[in-house]
Order: sequence, then structure tokens, then C-alpha cells
Amino acid sequence: MEADTGYIYKMHPNPRTNGPDDPYFLQAYQQGENGELIPCDALYIGTLAKCRELLDGLNAGALTQAQVQNIYIHGDAAPVRYYPINETAARRAKVMNSFDDYKPGSATAQYRAMVDAAYELGERQKGRVDPMHHEKIDRLLDRYARKLAENLNQQYAIEARVPSILIAGGSNFPVGKKHKQNAARDRNMGEYMEIAGLLDKIRSTGMGGISADDALAVEKLEAKLEGLKADQESMKAVNAYYRKHKTLEGCPGLPLEIIGQLQASMSRDWRKDPVPYPSYMLQNNNANIHRVQQRIDELKNRSEFASWTFPGGEAKINEEENRLQLFFDEKPTEEQRRALKSGGFRWAPSQGAWQRQLTRNAIYSADQIDFIRPEGGGSISALQPYNKKQERPAPDVGGDR
Repeated sequence: MEADTGYIYKMHPNPRTNGPDDPYFLQAYQQGENGELIPCDALYIGTLAKCRELLDGLNAGALTQAQVQNIYIHGDAAPVRYYPINETAARRAKVMNSFDDYKPGSATAQYRAMVDAAYELGERQKGRVDPMHHEKIDRLLDRYARKLAENLNQQYAIEARVPSILIAGGSNFPVGKKHKQNAARDRNMGEYMEIAGLLDKIRSTGMGGISADDALAVEKLEAKLEGLKADQESMKAVNAYYRKHKTLEGCPGLPLEIIGQLQASMSRDWRKDPVPYPSYMLQNNNANIHRVQQRIDELKNRSEFASWTFPGGEAKINEEENRLQLFFDEKPTEEQRRALKSGGFRWAPSQGAWQRQLTRNAIYSADQIDFIRPEGGGSISALQPYNKKQERPAPDVGGDR
């Protein structure tokens, strides 16, 4: 999280106060050439205690102006949650691959800087979108922090398996183990690219995309799927051309600009025989193909969901609104409301129902909430027609006659 430099912050009494909730405000200034303070943005209006707390955070570099303004608009920012980094493994990885000394705590500091940057991105995104999307952004941020820590710890463990040839020397160097280490590096890098993709999800949260509510969602997703498949075939074809000709010059359909980018990428690759598109890129794209295909299948099966009753209420499939809706005879208890929110359901006053988007994940989440289980017993998923289709017995193609 990079602090805003070159600014001076001051707290002043609010001349337009309406009561005890807004008697002070925070003002940002920049210093002019002759030393005078030039007013910039007013950042926050609130109580004396809160203004002092935020002022201390700004002066210490722990908060940015954007974060303070976002706190004023939307309430307190989500607390940054860090996960542990294995400093012992990080130090050993450094020793196995470099003559330089390891600086204690540097791996943790690097990890926290990446997480801080993600949280700052999240706060900026919250300032752009409706508050209904804030909880999703917080979940993505926590997932990013957890997955990133796991990935970095795995990376340190992989790097410590086999020393660099510069450290160990060429005599009796474990070539076989090094090949296995390089394969593990590839997998680890592929996982890192997926984790980095969570930042793109944060940037796109609340900004549109292809929603299941869109009447043309299936057509748009099918077009996206065709594009991903075309990319997959193109990457494979480029790799095949390079393996055959040992150059990208003359590769059909590959612009000179892309050739230059791929050549630069290969020049930085540590592999003995690099290719234009490494295996992890093909694997990630293939995973996206499967993900989009799954969404298409879910949307095409959307009309095959079934309603059910539960003690004290009813679950209805509202296909027109594309929602799974829960209607209760009485207001759910506080504990039940927490469980519903945890399962992705939100109260919709206009519908008089707790609801969430109609997907198979919605059915799965509902199955985890015990007080909305079907009155007759069993699971909610078992009631759904799409599951009954999968359980259809094989046709009789022979037997006793």
C-alpha cells in the first residue's frame, strides 16, 4: 500500500456541523512554492476520535486519501488479513540459489506488500460500485491473500529442493531432480497466474460482464467459448511451428509485434528449450474453456430447477427474475439470517423474500442450510430434475427373452 506523498493533513472544526456525528473534518493540503498551504480535497467528516484515528493513519502512511474518502462514503474498510509466510523455507530457497545473504523478514514483507496493493485495489473498486458488491470484493481479497501465501510457501519449498548449478557446481549435478524441480516450478507458476486472475475479478466486480440475467447470456458465452477455443488452437499451432522451424519468422497469422513479444518472453525463460506459449498458459486457457462451458450448461438447464417446501416456509424457483427465493412464515431469527447471508442469500423487500441468483451453486448452498431442508427429508439437490437426468438408468439393450 503506497502512501500519498507530498501532502499535509490537518483536522479542523466543521462550520456546518449538524450535531455530535460531524463536528470535525480532515483536509489535505499541498505546500506551495513560497511555503503557503494549498487546500486540496476534504477527506472525511466525523467525530473527533475518528478524525484523529484517520489523521494518524494518513501521517503514518498506513492509509491513503482514497481509502479515507471511501471510509467516509461506505464505512470502515475491511481489515487486511495476512496469512503466515514460511521464513525458514524462504531463507533456505535463497541460500540454495544465491550467494547473497537472506534478509530476515523480506519474504513476509514482499507478501504483505502484494496483499496491501490488492486491498487498495479493492477499496478503489468499492468506491466505483454499488455497496451490494462490497462483500464479494472482501471475499475475493481474503481468498487472494490466502492463496498467495500458499503459493509463495510452495514456491520456496520447490526452490529449496535442488541447488542452482552455480552454487553446487557441475560435478555430479542431480539433473533428474532438476527436471522434476522445473516441472514443479511450471505448476507453481500456473497456479500463481490463476491467483493473479483474482485481481481481474475484483476489477470487474459490479462492472457488468456476462450476467445470467442477460437474455443473450448463452449466445455471448458461446461466442466467448469459441474465442477461447480458437486461442487454444492458435497457441498450440504457434508452438508446433516453433518446434519445427526453431524460429517464429514466417509463422502464419502471427503479427510482427506479437512475434517480438514472444521472442522477448522466451529470452527470459529459464527452461532449456522454451516455447512461445508455456504449458501453464495452455492449462489456464483450457481451465477457462471448461469453466465457460460449465456456465453455458448451467444456463441451458436453468428451467430444470424444482421448488420445495420446508418447515416454516417455501422455496420457489422464479425463472422470470432468475432467482431462487425463500419465503418464511415468520421472520427468521438472527442466527438464521446470518446463515442465509453466509449462503449468499440477501433480503429483497420488493419480493418479500430472501433470494440469490438461480444456479446449481445456489442449490448446493441451500443444501448446507439445515432449516430450509425439504419437509419430507432428503437433500434439496436430489429433488432437482438435472440430478434426476444424471441418475437415469441405462436402457435395456438385451437380456433374457
